[in-house]
Amino acid sequence: MNKWVFSLVATFGVFLIIFINLNNNSESSIRTNTELDNVTNEEMEIVVADNPDIFAMRIALANRYFDEVNYSKALPHFMYVAENSDEIELKSYALAQIGWMVYESGNKEVAINYFDESLSINPNSLISKSYLGVLYLQQAETEDLGMKLITDLLLLDSLSDEDRNFLKEIVSTYEN
Repeated sequence: MNKWVFSLVATFGVFLIIFINLNNNSESSIRTNTELDNVTNEEMEIVVADNPDIFAMRIALANRYFDEVNYSKALPHFMYVAENSDEIELKSYALAQIGWMVYESGNKEVAINYFDESLSINPNSLISKSYLGVLYLQQAETEDLGMKLITDLLLLDSLSDEDRNFLKEIVSTYEN
């Protein structure tokens, strides 16, 4: 695989959160009933500091930082949720996000451990399977497993058209 394809897929991986997590992750109920578009990160930090177990808001805030690739601010929020929430979807989601940040920092083995833990809690985690698929596609020895994970995701009825098209682009990149 040439360097251009590798960098293209690595870039796709970074944007998986945008297309799968935030837009249409129909497997989980991590959205809040409160409209947070008009709330600043600083305001959310104050609310979370005063009410540490508002897990959905912590996830929303952590996702903002994650999208900005500000992992040092995202990590403590995801860790708190992973360690303290009893909600399977939230805990699994937080572990997947931590796994991706660990992967981005260059530690593939530890990242896989986080993804595996996420999947042990929630075997249907679309985000964990997506992250693993992208990670595996980038390694020659696991490319077939990565392709299978993503291909299996494409068979799901619950996948949005946008997510499906994005994953199809990843598959077509590796098939060429």
